[in-house]
Amino acid sequence: MGMHRRFVSSALFFSFFLASIFAPLYAAEINASPEVTLLREEAGGKLYQVANQKMLVMEGTPEEMGFQHGLLLAKEIRHIMKEGYTNKALWDRGYSKEYVAAQSERMEKFFPESVREELRGMVKGLQAAGDDGISYEDLRLGITQAEILHFPPDGGPACSNFACWGKWTTDGRLLHGRNLDWNIKGDAQDDHTILVWRPKGGIPFMMVGWAGGVGSVTGMNSRGITLGEMTLPSSDVTFDGLPLFLQMRLCLEQCATLEEAVQFFQKCHRTTGWNFIIGDSKIPDARALETDAKYCTVFAPMDPKESDATGHWGMVDAVRRTNHPVGMEQLLRLAAAFGHEFGLEISSEADIETAKPLLMTQDSWQRYDWISREIDRQPGAMDVAQAAAILGSGPVQAGNTLHSCVFDPKNKSIYVANAGNNPPVPAWKLPYVLFDLSPWFD
Repeated sequence: MGMHRRFVSSALFFSFFLASIFAPLYAAEINASPEVTLLREEAGGKLYQVANQKMLVMEGTPEEMGFQHGLLLAKEIRHIMKEGYTNKALWDRGYSKEYVAAQSERMEKFFPESVREELRGMVKGLQAAGDDGISYEDLRLGITQAEILHFPPDGGPACSNFACWGKWTTDGRLLHGRNLDWNIKGDAQDDHTILVWRPKGGIPFMMVGWAGGVGSVTGMNSRGITLGEMTLPSSDVTFDGLPLFLQMRLCLEQCATLEEAVQFFQKCHRTTGWNFIIGDSKIPDARALETDAKYCTVFAPMDPKESDATGHWGMVDAVRRTNHPVGMEQLLRLAAAFGHEFGLEISSEADIETAKPLLMTQDSWQRYDWISREIDRQPGAMDVAQAAAILGSGPVQAGNTLHSCVFDPKNKSIYVANAGNNPPVPAWKLPYVLFDLSPWFD
């Protein structure tokens, strides 16, 4: 890379940065007193309307919870599987049904039997609701599609996560902000559902998801564990592993501590590249994970692996991630595999140093940098409103945010904004609705 190109890249980055830090934060609307209405109660499950969002509470064995899900959300499951998102995300983009079924089958080999029981229960619930047209394989696709959509002809989306506590929040409690930047033109928001599971003899947990899903990409459990993911480009990928939706769901269902959650991801059969932020309100503390099929690198606050050598830095009482590796080892592997796409030949740490001005102009680096500086700018000021404001401001705001949320696990609460439709509106522009989970988490 020539000196002129490095100078221009650096100048563009710092011009953008200076403009961002002086711009006011977006004033997110928060509905902290939503109207809650019980819509229907059947077979032990309960379906609620909470402001403009639905919440399904399931209870019992895996089969019983699946049956409740299928029975109470039959209309929404049919829409997402047969009429809305699945058609637009897969078939309209050129994926063949044979290819998709084959990859889903490969991932199903890693499902625990309890998940299969829940899917079979959902089919029975749909049939009890009068819908015989949704198969087990349709529902299986609902929890394997994230991996499939991260390969051509589609490509991975972008997301942002941060968790902070201690010196940054108003009372020291952990807060975790998360944007899911996916696709708001595929109608997934129409079947958005807050899903709450109360497994017999297990840990109650919730996920921000969609009708028909037995997992998702955003969640929290009654033990104060919070979890959000982001796509991480990687050359070490496979379909022979546990799909993302189930990695996250099973972690929440099984793990009561931060240490257990980290160990879950270290030991599970992973698929493609994902970054994770895991919080634990009990301590409070959090970790950032950079994972793919082969590697799982764990970062604590003030981690020495998060260094200026790659354009990053550790923070006390905070972790944050976007869509790139922060650690030198994983960044080197990524750059060696894909650097040629940017005209770069990278094989050493010195090459990363040379490329750093260009790397820091990339959207993912800008979001990481901006989140870090916004947290750092106001010690002791972070509350739910401030966290939501960060999600809708600077380079973090995006036009394709499917849902935005702020976890408040100490108070057993989550604030969720869901994208609008007709016309599509990114989630962070719409009200964050408080879901008080105390009745189901106590």
